[in-house]
Amino acid sequence: MSTQTQWRTLTEVQNPLEADLIKSLLAGAGITCFIPDRNFGLIYGGALGLKIQVPAEDWPQAKSLLAAFPINSEPDQPAQK
Repeated sequence: MSTQTQWRTLTEVQNPLEADLIKSLLAGAGITCFIPDRNFGLIYGGALGLKIQVPAEDWPQAKSLLAAFPINSEPDQPAQK
């Protein structure tokens, strides 16, 4: 039996700061995440995209959490009630 974690991509962002924000949000909920190309993203400023991955068993909870916090909404758009 393998004890290796199966990772599943939750989302992909272009901005390293946005990736860090999502990572913090997930960590606050007790969900581990992994950004496989983090160093390339820092070098190229996110031009290649940064995949945020979570353990497959945590993916449904992480997806719901991310949907509840629209991180990449437009700043000049009024918040929806």
